[in-house]
Amino acid sequence: MSSNIPAVVILTLIIGVLLPSSAVFAEKSWTWLDFSEASTAAMESHKHLIVNFYSIGCYWCKKIDRDTYGDSTIVEKLDSDFVGTKVNIGSNRRVEWQGRTLTERELAGVFRVRGTPYTAFVDTTGKIVGAFPGYVPPSKLEPMLKYVSGYWYNELTFQEFLASEEALRRMGSNP
Repeated sequence: MSSNIPAVVILTLIIGVLLPSSAVFAEKSWTWLDFSEASTAAMESHKHLIVNFYSIGCYWCKKIDRDTYGDSTIVEKLDSDFVGTKVNIGSNRRVEWQGRTLTERELAGVFRVRGTPYTAFVDTTGKIVGAFPGYVPPSKLEPMLKYVSGYWYNELTFQEFLASEEALRRMGSNP
């Protein structure tokens, strides 16, 4: 029994040293607020609100949370320009929205959610300025975040924005 003690001590030391250092390499995570709190915070901080509608047991909802909203580049952009909230489309939990008390299920109806995941963007005045249904990988969400945070929706459709971004990228690579 005493011969196992040094092995246990060594194993404990290795775990103690490796575990904290591995946490440094973990992806950042995004903090989602309660809907009522998030909508108020977004307007007060002059940031856009991103609303992540989900349903319990939804595979694609879990995938977008893990892959897209867990991506460090996406989290950095969200942290700087957005306030976020998650809404369960099947919930009867009450939330405040534009002076009304609604259930999360009723709120999903206001946003015209037909399936999950579903992501919506709200400007600083409370106007819904964009939404997309389904799973979106980080590479596709990044231009959406740039489009919304730059207020490009006031000037261009999202397709026009993507075309202009592609033209600029080509011009930059072909001087």
